[in-house]
Amino acid sequence: MRYREFGNTPYYVSMLGFGAMRLPHLPDGTVDFDRSTQLIKYAIEHGVNFIDSHHFYHNGQSEQAIGMAIKGFPREKLIIQTKIGMYNNYTDDQCWKLLETALKKLGTDYIDFYLTHSLRWETYLQHNRQFMNFTQKALDQKLIRYTGFSVHDSLENIKKIISTGEFSTMTVQYNILYRESEEAIALAHEKGMGVVVMGPVGGGTFGNPAEELTQWLEKKIESTASLALRFVLSNPNVSVAISGMNAIEQVIENIETVSNFVPLDSDDIKKLDAIIETRKKLLNLYCTGCKYCMPCQHGVNIPGNFNWYNVANVYGVKKRSEEKYFSMKPEERASSCAQCGECESKCPQKIPIREKLKEVSDYFEKK
Repeated sequence: MRYREFGNTPYYVSMLGFGAMRLPHLPDGTVDFDRSTQLIKYAIEHGVNFIDSHHFYHNGQSEQAIGMAIKGFPREKLIIQTKIGMYNNYTDDQCWKLLETALKKLGTDYIDFYLTHSLRWETYLQHNRQFMNFTQKALDQKLIRYTGFSVHDSLENIKKIISTGEFSTMTVQYNILYRESEEAIALAHEKGMGVVVMGPVGGGTFGNPAEELTQWLEKKIESTASLALRFVLSNPNVSVAISGMNAIEQVIENIETVSNFVPLDSDDIKKLDAIIETRKKLLNLYCTGCKYCMPCQHGVNIPGNFNWYNVANVYGVKKRSEEKYFSMKPEERASSCAQCGECESKCPQKIPIREKLKEVSDYFEKK
């Protein structure tokens, strides 16, 4: 495993982090704790020391799964990051209760990095004083070590948040297709912040190989997912890339990629840019699969529909995508959208979900 300094903190983080937002789950939607524990333990045993979660990932079971997996490992060897959604208008008592619950689920006396989740500039103006006051109390009691934020906002607003100088770390979206945050990443690094990248593999998008990339990488790299990870980590301002891994094959491949990491050179980047630019022109639906829109009260699998639409339309894997679309239950398909719009306010990408589900339905069902 390779490691990097984490801003001005004393930590050295594994360049690959374990994102606990997409853990294996059972048919009823609950986390498969046995499989999740196996994956996280394997990652730790092979050098991964950074684990990311949030109070409400997997309906609160993500932190619980981490706590089960890290039991028996030296706590000081691990770096745990979790988050609180201040946009929920919590009272101070509720904030404190969420922190105490997180500590209990994680089975730890302290959390290394405690983040205000999905921060936007307007949320910062409205809620950040409360967050800083609450976390200062937790810092004083040594329940947390550092504060930070995860963010889905415009480049200028992200830079404004960084420039407040109030945070030690930032978790931000960045990958081959989404590079808008590159300036913010450079600024955060310059300011001495640890930079965590979420979605390095585009919510799993790059697990489906594009033909041009596969041909180009035939002798260079084993998969487009591996390429996506290499791309992110080739940026020297990035400290760690967190990948949401739910299969042992993914964990093994990602560990091998980072352990044998060689940065992409300028010629590689130019060649990659030329291919990706063509693909980006087709990508008018950028869904990371975060599932904040879920559950849909009508049963529609919103991220599933968007994923297979993109895989077919953007990456050319059409037959497989059609099979996957029709393997979903009828109520899960895009055509079952009731157009209620409840999901749209929850989407950090501000996707017009109702409109796009109609587009997906037409694509697969009106041939």
